[in-house]
Amino acid sequence: MKTKETSFIFHKEQVQKYIRILGDSNPIYESEESARKFGLQTIPIPPAMPMTVYQSFEIPWLMKPPVIHRKQQCINHQQMFINETYTGVISLTDVVVRKKYTFSKQTLLLYDTTGNLCFSGISHIVSGEIL
Repeated sequence: MKTKETSFIFHKEQVQKYIRILGDSNPIYESEESARKFGLQTIPIPPAMPMTVYQSFEIPWLMKPPVIHRKQQCINHQQMFINETYTGVISLTDVVVRKKYTFSKQTLLLYDTTGNLCFSGISHIVSGEIL
């Protein structure tokens, strides 16, 4: 199963709010000028921040409680930046039912406008029934 393809843009304010929550004081997230001093074209997206785009997707499946993240992996294939358009899709695979629990894998893939894979977020989940 897959979600519909969804597009979005990370904005400077979102990045700054995210890093404040994390307590990250790295100057590359403060301003475009600071990022350029470190050789970047503009403010980069923090490594795990792409996982926050889950809220932008309409997920066509429902996991009945309990829902437990067994493990999660974030892979940055190439640096992502503010004010650029990214497109993504979430897939549900490897669904196995054992007794009253469902084991599954959700994968978030994000691409830039040229179709290059930028980010993979892989979540292994245990839940009740998947509807």
